[in-house]
Amino acid sequence: MKARWLVNLVLLLVLAALGLGIRHILSVADNPQTLIATAAADVRLIEVERAGEPRIRLEQTPDGWRMREPMDLDADQGQVERLLSGLRTPVQRSFPAQSAALGELGLAPAKLQVRLDDLILGFGGLDPLGQRRYVAADGLVHLIDDGVYARLIAPPIDYCSRQLLPRATPPVYATLNGVPLAGASLKTLAGLTAERLEPMTGDLSGEPLQVRFGDGTTLRLLVSADRRRWTRLDQRLRYVLGDGLLLELDPTAIDPGPPPGLPAPSADSTAPNTQAPDPVAPAVTAAPAPDAPLETPPVVRLSPDQEQSDQPDAEAEAGAGFGAEPYKAPPAGFGIDPFAPDPAPDPAGTAPGVGPATKGKAEITPSLRRY
Repeated sequence: MKARWLVNLVLLLVLAALGLGIRHILSVADNPQTLIATAAADVRLIEVERAGEPRIRLEQTPDGWRMREPMDLDADQGQVERLLSGLRTPVQRSFPAQSAALGELGLAPAKLQVRLDDLILGFGGLDPLGQRRYVAADGLVHLIDDGVYARLIAPPIDYCSRQLLPRATPPVYATLNGVPLAGASLKTLAGLTAERLEPMTGDLSGEPLQVRFGDGTTLRLLVSADRRRWTRLDQRLRYVLGDGLLLELDPTAIDPGPPPGLPAPSADSTAPNTQAPDPVAPAVTAAPAPDAPLETPPVVRLSPDQEQSDQPDAEAEAGAGFGAEPYKAPPAGFGIDPFAPDPAPDPAGTAPGVGPATKGKAEITPSLRRY
């Protein structure tokens, strides 16, 4: 009796072991090998490099996924999660890379390369029979379904977030055409999501909108008249809304200022001041230093009879000029009597054999200059 119970116990243990083994086999069959085994939440870095195209670099931050190249802005969370989900596609078949002609498979070099942290995946051509994609990773070549390849060749703009403002810091102050926005409109901007994104074209028409955030940074945008197109100048992107947004202005709103420890931002803190000088503005001359000596103004000569000297004539100043026009000199010969006899020659100044001395030129006395 005791032996029979022992046999039954052994058989029960064998049946349990067989059941566990069958369950494991079924679970393995239900979960085939995938291209990547890392969970999406554990991936920190994604890089997509394509021949002739800019590299796309995505990084996971505490605030979510963010694009670092070719632009620096928030990334679309859903697009990144769909990309990682596509890379977890099942592997249909694998074989060693050493036994394959990598050049014929489009893997030497690879047409497209994806880096997930330390894992590098090289994407090649298609299998002509099953239309499956060749992927090289860790010394093996895998055959997978081609569904994820379309996401890998998408342009960088597809990975940009459609949210207008950065999600890391809330806006604290905004102006439209220099007039502050009301608090309700500022909250609406914080959660504004566009219907689609477009590259910025050459049309730069619109009203200027400046938004300042709690960390002191400023974002500049141009808003169309119908409030449907919002152009972000720093990334050259245009956010297109389904319907126009009503913005309420509040001229009495007060700028709260930058947070403590940060300098006050300028009117345009996102770009250097490249404004050209006004060609019609008058030239500004620097004022002389207070202790600099003043220059003596030049003497203006009003008649050619004045002496060519910069110093004023003391005799002219004492004579007070000619009649009612003191700045004019009297004509030549004025005040001389034509009938007056010639003056007697000077005996001391006359030498023998020399004629009388030449009559000197009469000079005008100051008393005569007044008449």
